[in-house]
Amino acid sequence: MSEFELSKEHAALVALAREVSAPFAQRTLEYDRAAQFPEQNFRELKAAGLHGLTVPTRYGGHGLWSGDAFLPYYLVLAEIARHCSSTAQLLQVHSHAVGIVAGNGTQAQLDRYMPQVMQEGHLYASCGSEASVRVSGPEKFDSVLKARGDGFVLNGFKGFASVAPAADAYVIWALVEGTSRMDEGMVFAIVPKERKGVRLENNWDTLGMRATVSWNIHLEDVEVARDEVVGAPGDWVQRDPRTFTLGFASNHLGQAHAVHEFVRNYVAKRPDLRAGSVALVQLGDAEARITAAESVLVRAARLWERGAFDEAERLSMQALYLAKQAGLDFATKAFDICGARSTFNDQLLNLYYRDLRTFTLHFREDRLLQMLALSALGEPFHSKARYGQRRDREAAAVAR
Repeated sequence: MSEFELSKEHAALVALAREVSAPFAQRTLEYDRAAQFPEQNFRELKAAGLHGLTVPTRYGGHGLWSGDAFLPYYLVLAEIARHCSSTAQLLQVHSHAVGIVAGNGTQAQLDRYMPQVMQEGHLYASCGSEASVRVSGPEKFDSVLKARGDGFVLNGFKGFASVAPAADAYVIWALVEGTSRMDEGMVFAIVPKERKGVRLENNWDTLGMRATVSWNIHLEDVEVARDEVVGAPGDWVQRDPRTFTLGFASNHLGQAHAVHEFVRNYVAKRPDLRAGSVALVQLGDAEARITAAESVLVRAARLWERGAFDEAERLSMQALYLAKQAGLDFATKAFDICGARSTFNDQLLNLYYRDLRTFTLHFREDRLLQMLALSALGEPFHSKARYGQRRDREAAAVAR
């Protein structure tokens, strides 16, 4: 997955991710059973410098998810997801949180926070979701920063907060008091884990992606200094075109490769299956689907690098849908090929299926496909359409 005209440096980074993450496959079932943060995996990621993927190069990071370095970011995530989907998702959440600060913060904020990541190994969690398993209906967004004295006070709730128990700080998506929409009032508050008023709740007992430890975070009268608030109100929609879409697609793609490899190795040891046509046809079909999803992902990443952000996001949505279908469809068929023994909980195919089934539920494909269709029919579209309206469609990206 690294033969895509990468620079020598970026090709080496993808190869490093492949090498470092290979042992993760031996631990993934253990972390899944315990619903435990994969500490050993992250010790090895940090030792290899892979926790600094989105830290700007001037601070010793790799500067990915910005400029002309989108594709290597997604290839690194896909390589890690082949061996442990949860670890790849945790690294993605941390990297996106760091990248948000790097792309929207002031110079003083970068000088403060980036060295903490690179030199002290701090982990960040990007906390945007407010979905609660206790409440049905559409997700509400009510984390609010209210001015108090020289700073702010933050109240709210975050659900599905991956990295939460292991993070050193949370990048909390919050609305400035008096606003009601992301496109007009959202900023990011950097809240240290030990800050008074922060309470974690371990409600994470799920079908799959269990090692992401996506706990709830309760925020009650949390004091936030002005220099801990990143971005002006609405900047995430108005000035920063980047999205997380291809990060999710990369994870699904890596998992699809893992399922294909599992079945391929299984069939290779079974002459009876190799002699028939069903398993071979399904293997060939899966390979074609995976390659198609991968090709769209690469094309989308290159468009991000060229600054064609809106078209890049349209292709990113397509890649996400294709990667989901390629992985989940073949994981389902794989049980017919490999039989009842593959359903045991000590089998990786069992885990691959549970992780794919769980992780691919994080977006509603009907809404995604409708957005693509409406765009094709001439409806206005921009890369942050899911977050709100863009007032200045010519606004420059802050990613650097």
